[in-house]
Amino acid sequence: MARKKNSERLTPPRPEDNSPPPPTMTTGGDIFSFVTPTEFVDLPSKGRFYTEDSPLAGVESVELRHMTAKEEDILTSEALLKKGIALDRMLQALLVDQGLNLDDFLIGDKNALVIGARITGFGADYATSLTCPNCNEVNNTTFDLHALSLHCADSIPEDIEVTPGGTFKFKLPTTAVVLEVRLLTAGTEKQLSAAAERKKKMNLPDSRSTDLLKAVIVSVNGVVDPGMVAQFVDLMPSMDSRFLRRIYEKIKPDVDLNHEFTCDRCSYAGKVVMPLTADFFWPSD
Repeated sequence: MARKKNSERLTPPRPEDNSPPPPTMTTGGDIFSFVTPTEFVDLPSKGRFYTEDSPLAGVESVELRHMTAKEEDILTSEALLKKGIALDRMLQALLVDQGLNLDDFLIGDKNALVIGARITGFGADYATSLTCPNCNEVNNTTFDLHALSLHCADSIPEDIEVTPGGTFKFKLPTTAVVLEVRLLTAGTEKQLSAAAERKKKMNLPDSRSTDLLKAVIVSVNGVVDPGMVAQFVDLMPSMDSRFLRRIYEKIKPDVDLNHEFTCDRCSYAGKVVMPLTADFFWPSD
């Protein structure tokens, strides 16, 4: 597989020489005394786009402990898996700074933590199956997680205003309305998923698409009333909603999951989106 330059890889940087040493874990005798290994994971946002009062404002990297058997227990807990919170519980436990709340991280920053935790816990080689986009052959493929890069949204289009509060303002092409939007946090994403699950159980219409738009839009022509914003979303022309989604993809920092792939059957070669299957945190070997 093609390798990227070191500067582009999703590789946690080493602490500087003058950094304080990692905490020492002692469990009773010298034979059980050791330094708990940690890694620094670069955040795609580089600490931008958080509100000024957020503990993540200006934070470019976050320190994670290496996974232990205790975190593996969390990942395999039937109760936590059934509730869909095993991964989040594990990531929260790995944060060295327990003053940070995983729900406050932008989704792209949380994704970087997911990749970093997987590398320290099970290594950078991710073996899974992938269907070839050309011939539909299922390939057994190994992805190098170190080769993933970050999309840091460094180049914001000139017609998009970034506000001091970390939101974005731009004009829609059809209605000429000026929207102010924010990036989703992991906590908001969790709330949207829970709302979608409740509607599914109650046999209500699926509204995930409009619910997402209502969550990201802060104001419409300066109007911040949630009821008015929701009404606008329901009446928004599809050309405007598609434009909003395209803009959102450009401005959101995230891990770039595109990876080089070559099909074993038809020799198709190109970039594909790396699938995140059960093999990611629950490898078979």
